[in-house]
Amino acid sequence: MAGEAILVVDDDPFMRNLLSESFAELEYQTISAGTGKDALHAISVNEIHVALIDLSLGDSNGLDVVDTIIDGSPDTQIIIMTGYSSIQSAIDALRQGAQDYIIKPFKVPEIHAAVARSLKNQRLEAEVRQLRWKVRDQEHELLQLKTRTGGPVTDAQSPRPVGRPPARLPGAYGGAPPPTAASASEPIAPEPTTSKTAASEPAPDTKSAPAGEPGDPDPQPSTEGE
Repeated sequence: MAGEAILVVDDDPFMRNLLSESFAELEYQTISAGTGKDALHAISVNEIHVALIDLSLGDSNGLDVVDTIIDGSPDTQIIIMTGYSSIQSAIDALRQGAQDYIIKPFKVPEIHAAVARSLKNQRLEAEVRQLRWKVRDQEHELLQLKTRTGGPVTDAQSPRPVGRPPARLPGAYGGAPPPTAASASEPIAPEPTTSKTAASEPAPDTKSAPAGEPGDPDPQPSTEGE
């Protein structure tokens, strides 16, 4: 988002003008300072989003400017500009609270990318602070509610969860429903059985020989010769 204020602190006029013009082309508000004193004055009268600070200033040490900015404007993102010979000073500045550093000589797109990262980090920190304020306000309201009621907040006063209640689990965890009286009183039908004796006996042969065939005995005695 364009429109943020960028402070360029460098004792080199060429570097100040180069960076100020490049950020102005991106529609940033640019403020330049050639000394530590001018930088502290700019911080006191302006809301600075990102400060680009060269550690090698003419009248003061850049670390002193970093300390003053961190104490007076903690929301300002600080990017250190340093040479190869002062890498340890850049590390010290990071330990004191600076967010990033870039080594000279650098390309203009590199410093633009560093500023974009710092602004994104600043927005995220602002969102975190807002969320913390909301949580603190809700805790304060809950404490006031407990004070007015004279005790802990009951279920009727506390917010209820949104959504349907969870379904009961079957088996041992949820419990199966008990059998009803009608189902308990119903008789159990026995299984059909088959008689082994009746099944093993062969069926009787009902077929009989025809009457008058030779060889069949006469069932009645003859009456001839009486």
